[in-house]
Amino acid sequence: MDNSPVSAAEAATIEAAEARAWEDLYAAAPREWAEEAGVGTIRVGKTLVIRWAATGRRYFSRSIGLGVLESAQPEQLDEILGVWERAGIDMFLVKSMPQCLPEGYEELLRSRGLEPFDRQDRIVRDARRALDVPKAYEVERVEAGTADEWAGFLQRVYRLETGPWLQRLIGRPGWHQYVAREGAEIVAARGMFVGPDGVAWLGMDGPVPGLGTDDYEPDASICARIVEDGLVAGVRTFIADIEAASEGMDTPAYPNFARLGFRRPYVRTHFTCWRARLEADG
Repeated sequence: MDNSPVSAAEAATIEAAEARAWEDLYAAAPREWAEEAGVGTIRVGKTLVIRWAATGRRYFSRSIGLGVLESAQPEQLDEILGVWERAGIDMFLVKSMPQCLPEGYEELLRSRGLEPFDRQDRIVRDARRALDVPKAYEVERVEAGTADEWAGFLQRVYRLETGPWLQRLIGRPGWHQYVAREGAEIVAARGMFVGPDGVAWLGMDGPVPGLGTDDYEPDASICARIVEDGLVAGVRTFIADIEAASEGMDTPAYPNFARLGFRRPYVRTHFTCWRARLEADG
């Protein structure tokens, strides 16, 4: 897989597109349910801060764009950490990537007690024509009639309670949800959010290849369909993550995405508060 880097401006465009997707995703949650589950977002400067207290999971309480959309300041980081502290959340993630500013960005994170937790590979694709990639699984768009089935599948995969939230994404502007089936059964799901700038974020994938399953083919089939549909819809850039990142890029995810025209321009490292994890683990 090509791993040529992108400029700081290009990275900012990519990260801003992901932030818009998560902001809109959380905005779709019904207000009363969101208040009970502790779901919400806030902008601290240009950085998006998301929280979902009920899950107790780091991935759903994160900052997106810190140090990339604008140079990070100590007081900005303190305000971000304060958002989670006031919500009673001690399981969270703050991203670091090569384009983060100012110089010494990771030292700023460490000065607040944060340390590396895991990493993900950011992958992107431009608007070149779709490649002829065969699909091993039947793939379909989620419509109103299959919304409950799709939502139930994702809740089982992620072991989450989402109430009436996910169904609200079906028909919501910008959102496109897909499932792969084996016979009549859903075996994988993934979504796409297309922003007003034509940048599409691919996420909400389950089970996550390399983490939740060793079978990469259902997700690969969905991604091939997403690229096809996205190009028809005028998408100019696709962005996604390889969540089970491999330093040697030697898992099936890399050739699968490479065949679809994706490249890996940078790696994102999640920082977290290890002290909170140790206390939680007893």
